[in-house]
Amino acid sequence: MAIVEVRIDDRLIHGQVSNLWVPHFGVERLLVVDDAVAADEDRKAVLRFACPPQCKLSVFDTAKAAEKLSRGIDAGIRVMIVAVGPIPLLRMQELGYRLPSITVGNMSRRPGTRQVANLAYANGEELAAFQGLLNFGVTLAFQPTPTSRREDLTAAVTKMNEGH
Repeated sequence: MAIVEVRIDDRLIHGQVSNLWVPHFGVERLLVVDDAVAADEDRKAVLRFACPPQCKLSVFDTAKAAEKLSRGIDAGIRVMIVAVGPIPLLRMQELGYRLPSITVGNMSRRPGTRQVANLAYANGEELAAFQGLLNFGVTLAFQPTPTSRREDLTAAVTKMNEGH
């Protein structure tokens, strides 16, 4: 399997992913990794509707995603992983599936969150998950669109976790 991008975006599949990221990477399969979404048939139906026609869609919980990706399912297909936040991606790392880099996109402002980057806000649990990913050697960068400048998040995440 060729993982061409791992993206955090709390909107999951939407206009930017469908119209900008999918063509940019020539994505053939979108893989949403989220325990709650995987158990919610209504949300999965909405994601199927939002998925661009040139892509297949898979929605897995973290354990199933780590297991299937470790087995190399869909070998040779260009896959983009999308998650709502860093927690499921950290869990995949803990289960043994290695992600070399993650691009952070929109993480909406919510009560109890702090700004990590423009348009990216994280709560304490998410900040700890980002730090856990950094501890695994994962590269974290903020990039809203494929043509936007990539902003390394290592220093910002580390500083924010030291403040807790």
